[in-house]
Amino acid sequence: MNGRDVPEGEGIAAGELRGLRYFLAVADELSFGRAAVRLHMTQPGLSQGIKALERRLGMPLFERDRQGVALTAAGRVLEPKARQLLSHAEEFDRFASVLAGRHNGTLALSYSRSGGIGLASDLTRRFQEEYPHITVETSTGHTHSNAERIRMRAIDVGFVRPPIAGDDLQCSVIAYDRVVVAVPAGHPVADRAGVSPADLAGERLVFFPRERSGLWESILAAVYGPGAEPEIGRVEPDEPHMLAAVAQGAGITLVTEPTAALLAVPGVVFRPFTVPVAVPMALAWRKDNANAALHTFVSFVRGAVAPAVPPASPAGTVVSGRSRHGRPSEGQPGSRPPRSPATRGPRPSVARR
Repeated sequence: MNGRDVPEGEGIAAGELRGLRYFLAVADELSFGRAAVRLHMTQPGLSQGIKALERRLGMPLFERDRQGVALTAAGRVLEPKARQLLSHAEEFDRFASVLAGRHNGTLALSYSRSGGIGLASDLTRRFQEEYPHITVETSTGHTHSNAERIRMRAIDVGFVRPPIAGDDLQCSVIAYDRVVVAVPAGHPVADRAGVSPADLAGERLVFFPRERSGLWESILAAVYGPGAEPEIGRVEPDEPHMLAAVAQGAGITLVTEPTAALLAVPGVVFRPFTVPVAVPMALAWRKDNANAALHTFVSFVRGAVAPAVPPASPAGTVVSGRSRHGRPSEGQPGSRPPRSPATRGPRPSVARR
C-alpha cells in the first residue's frame, strides 16, 4: 500500500475502501505517525488519503491539534460502520479468490451416519472435482454431534437430519431419503412387496437412543405420525447393532434406504412402504462462519441438487391397525411404490448431473 492521493473517480472498491482502512488505522492509533507506520506508508500520504475521504463525505472525521488527534462526532458514528463494511469486503475478496482458484481453502465437513453413502458422498466427490484447490476434510457423526461440532467450530458444515434445535445454525434441506422397514426373515410382511404403517401396529421396535436427535424424531413422526411414540423394546447404539438385533428376533426397525443399501445383515429383510415415507437430509452451518470454502460448497450443493420435495405425504398415525391416510394423491412425485431394497437395492436421492 502506498501514500498516493485517492483519485475522486475511483469508486467504492479502490477509493472508499482504501480511505476507510486509513480512517480506521488513525482511529485505532489516534496518531497519524503511528498509523502510517502500521500501514507501511508515509505520514503525508496518509494525511492526503484522510483528507480525500473527508472531502468525499463532506465532513471532518478527526479533530487535530497540538494535543493529538481525536474523532469528531461524525467520526465516532462512522467507525463501527466502517469496520462492518471492511469486514464484508474482505469476506467477499476471500470468496472471490476461492471461486477463481487463487486461494487454497479448507473445508471441514461431516457426513450423517444415516446418509453418508449416496448423495452426500457423491456431492463431496463432485465438489472436489470442480474445486480441486480446496482441501476437504471429512468425518462422520450423528445429527446431534454434527450440530455441536459446528457450534464449536470443529467443522464448517455437516449433513444432518432436521429438526435442529436453536437458531444459531443455518439449516437447508437438500433431499429426502425414503424409510424402509427391516424385519426378520420369516416375518409375516417379509414376502410382501410393501408395507403400510398399519402393518406395524403392535410390533416391538428396535431403535437407537433418543439423544441422537434429528433422525429419531423425523423417522418416528414420518411413520407413526407427529407426536406418536411407539413401544421401543430394545435400544441399540447404531444401525448395525439395530439390524443384528432384528436378525435375532428382538423386533423390527426403521432405517433409511442409504443405510439399507450399505448394511446387509443375514436374516434381515428390508421392505418399502406402499405409500413412500421419507425423512429430510439437510446441510447445517454456523450463520457467522465466514469461511469462503464453506459458502462455495453451499452454493455448489444448491446448484447441484434438484429442489427437495418429499416423495409423498407423511404416513398417518397407526390407529386400530389402519392408517389415517388413503392412497397417495394422483400426480404427486414419488407416488408409485418404491423398489424393495432387498431385491433391487435402494434408489439414491436425486442429484442434478
